[in-house]
Amino acid sequence: MKGHNESYAMELIIAKVKQGDMVAFNALIDEYKAMAFTLSLRLLKNREDAEEATQDAFVKAYKNIGQFEGKSKFSTWLYTIVYHTALTQMRKRKLETTDISNELIENSGVFSESGKEWQRLQRVERSNYIQQALDRLLEDDQVAITLFYLNENSLAEISEITGWEMSNVKVRLHRARKRLLSALEQLLDDEVKSLL
Repeated sequence: MKGHNESYAMELIIAKVKQGDMVAFNALIDEYKAMAFTLSLRLLKNREDAEEATQDAFVKAYKNIGQFEGKSKFSTWLYTIVYHTALTQMRKRKLETTDISNELIENSGVFSESGKEWQRLQRVERSNYIQQALDRLLEDDQVAITLFYLNENSLAEISEITGWEMSNVKVRLHRARKRLLSALEQLLDDEVKSLL
C-alpha cells in the first residue's frame, strides 16, 4: 500500500508542476538530483560538467513536463533526458574521470566472488578499487552498471533510457559485471604482487 501512496503523491506533484508550481518542481529535483547527477558523472567523468548536464536536464524536464504522460515511471522519463543531455555534452568534450559513489559497493552483488581479502579492505580502499576497475570499462558498461546498481533501474527502464534493445541490455549488463569483476581481480592481484 505504501508504494501506491507514494505513486499517488508523485502524480500530485507532477500535476502541480504541469500547472507551473515551482515548489513542486523543487520537490522533484530534491527526489531525483542525486541519481541524475550520478548518471551524468558516469558519462562525463567530470563533476562540473555532470552538474551542468544535470541542471540542463532538469530545465529540459520542466519545459517538457507536459509531454510526460505517465506511461512509464517519472524517473525513467527523467533519466532518459539526463542520459541524452549528458551524451550531447560528452560529444562536445572529452574529460577526466572522478569519484564513484560508495553506494555501488552496497548495492551490487557482483563482488561476492572476490573472497575474504576483499572483505578486509577498508571502505575507502574498496571504493578506490571499484573506481579504478569501473574506469577500465567501456562507457556503455559503466552506464549499464550505474543504471542497474546505483539507480536501481529495471532492465526495461534501462532499455527505455538508453534506447538499447532489451536483449542488448541483458547482454551488456552481464558482460559489464564480468568485466568489472575481472578488472577488480586484476587490481587486487597487482596489489598483492606489489606487497611481495
